[in-house]
Amino acid sequence: MRSIRRVAPSSLVALAALVAVVVAPAAGRTGTHAKTVPPRPIRIEGYWERDAGAPGVLEGIHVTSSVGGSPRIFGVTTLQAYKPDEQGVQVLHGTPGEVSIRLLGNEALIRRFLDAPGTKKVVAHGVYRAATSTLILDSVTVGAGT
Repeated sequence: MRSIRRVAPSSLVALAALVAVVVAPAAGRTGTHAKTVPPRPIRIEGYWERDAGAPGVLEGIHVTSSVGGSPRIFGVTTLQAYKPDEQGVQVLHGTPGEVSIRLLGNEALIRRFLDAPGTKKVVAHGVYRAATSTLILDSVTVGAGT
């Protein structure tokens, strides 16, 4: 004859709570920071063809665009994000590895950004989407050089 052993309901509740405590944090870690950050306005300044070794450059990022062309290095000298406020290139570090962004938006703005000479500072405003590493340009100014 087989013996049937009954488990008290309080034991089942305790087991379920233990599983929830162990599994929930692990499930939360599977997503990246980029997937949890909503699109946010940013202001980015820098120069073409400069990397972190150049004076004043925080980091060189790889830039591509919706209008085509080869990836190029853009040396970021200043980056300000809003909503929430945050400064520095870590705003672009949604995923591990080298930082790259893809420019989207009005073709004239993208061309102004891409065609700026390496001696002139580029200042751009737009909305950055970390999940897709895209920057939708709102304005681009090419100014004084160094």
